[in-house]
Amino acid sequence: MLKEILSNFSEDELLSFLPKEAVEFALCVSDTDDEGAFNKEQLAEIVANTKKVDFVFNGKLRNLLIDRLKTSIFIDIFPEFKLVENEVKPIHYQAAISWADENIQEFSKKIELESIYKSETSLNTSVESISSIEPAYPLYPYQQAISKNVLASLQNKERILIHLPTGAGKTRTAMNIVSEHLRESENNVVLWLADREELCTQAFSEFKKAWSCLGNRSSTIYGIYSTSDESLSGIDSGFVVGGLHKLLSIKKNDSNKLKLLYRELCRSVTLVVFDEAHKAIAPKFKEVINDFVDREDFSAKLLGLTATPGRVYSDEPIFSEEDRQLSDFFYKNKVSMEMPGYISPIDYLVENGYLAKANFKSLNYDGSGISAYELRDSGGAETVTALAGNKERNKRIINKTLDECERGSQIIIFACTVQHSINLAIALACEGIKAASIDSKNDSPESRRAKIEQYKKCEIQVLVNFNVLTAGFDAPKTNVTIIAKPMNSLVQYLQMAGRAMRGIKSGGNRECNIYTVMDEIPEFQSINIAFEYWNNMWSVSEKD
Repeated sequence: MLKEILSNFSEDELLSFLPKEAVEFALCVSDTDDEGAFNKEQLAEIVANTKKVDFVFNGKLRNLLIDRLKTSIFIDIFPEFKLVENEVKPIHYQAAISWADENIQEFSKKIELESIYKSETSLNTSVESISSIEPAYPLYPYQQAISKNVLASLQNKERILIHLPTGAGKTRTAMNIVSEHLRESENNVVLWLADREELCTQAFSEFKKAWSCLGNRSSTIYGIYSTSDESLSGIDSGFVVGGLHKLLSIKKNDSNKLKLLYRELCRSVTLVVFDEAHKAIAPKFKEVINDFVDREDFSAKLLGLTATPGRVYSDEPIFSEEDRQLSDFFYKNKVSMEMPGYISPIDYLVENGYLAKANFKSLNYDGSGISAYELRDSGGAETVTALAGNKERNKRIINKTLDECERGSQIIIFACTVQHSINLAIALACEGIKAASIDSKNDSPESRRAKIEQYKKCEIQVLVNFNVLTAGFDAPKTNVTIIAKPMNSLVQYLQMAGRAMRGIKSGGNRECNIYTVMDEIPEFQSINIAFEYWNNMWSVSEKD
């Protein structure tokens, strides 16, 4: 049948179906007596034999085949049209083409090639049965274990905290938990709380990505943070990103309508997720949380996320009162990584490529003279300003940055002050380095986002900042951080160090360098110390 149909094509058309080199090769080795060419009948047979699969499965060729049917053959193949030769019109050919696109097997039967269809689809089926399917929003094994534990715990516990090291995927793990909670009921509402625009923006975009892969229905995401003017009315399902300062402002607003809508939201929310949960017991933030989780009529469940489940660092054997309050606030329910055979979860994450191996290095300079005690108890503003202007200190920072730039590193610098950040960026630019400064005082949200995007694309090599890039920021190519801001907060130190610690499995690096300008503050030497400090604190609390 196929050969008969192809006989309606010209020789040139038939030749167009075959590779020119192959035709010439066939002629060269052929015993044909023809003068260096195949005749039309031979070409039709060759095309029918070599391209039959394509005329079944290739839509373009299949359509061309139908379009070139002689009217007599068209009537024979498509008797359902009940036509005679003078009644066959272009509209009938188009109808046949549309039908064949939807009924490939039936069409193959009409042109006597059903066996080709069956053998090909049978082969595809057998191959597909052993095909590997990769999830679009996967979790690593340790994240799966944590997600499973949290979901089980939330069935009978009202509050729980996830403790994962910086860079280990707290947000992705939480989004899986959030998605599961929303799938449970169309009436569930999740409120994601954070205190900074960068964290809120990250949560907003991450939920879009997660729900598009994990969701079971259409949902709505609401952004109530920064300068957004999203109304609180009508939120009875979906995902809400709430900026803590924005919610505090609404809560204190004199408008009775706003207060009513806020109360309605409090009654609708079924799960609260608090990002950077070590801040949860700050009085104003705690007030907002309790509006949702400590109500008489209905209380939402609470999930905290942190890399550092503690508020301050103390080298005293007695843990700080604030840390105890935080532990109590989450009812001493904490889920963290359990890695048998490893001294620290950090060791496991580094060995398996989830985190980069951090090389902690000191930047010493002449003139250092401030202790952790003085920085903590004296307020530190004048001292920090003096450090920002110290010539020897700044030379050390600049020179080390230039060394790393020569190695092709992507670098984030944490400066002492806003002006210090600007000064360092300009000094580096004068050395021919593509550098920029970013802070919340001089940059608009748009300019911050633009600079961050440039850095992610490696259009900027060094990004200097003051109190902006500690969290809610993901640039896996970063392999160097320079911590030039003295502090007594291991929480903040860990967040800064973590900017460079994305491992190769997250598109990052095998190793990274963490430089700390040493102002006689020796406490901050190892990310393991930071992690274990609070892990020990929670263990003690849980035994009480």
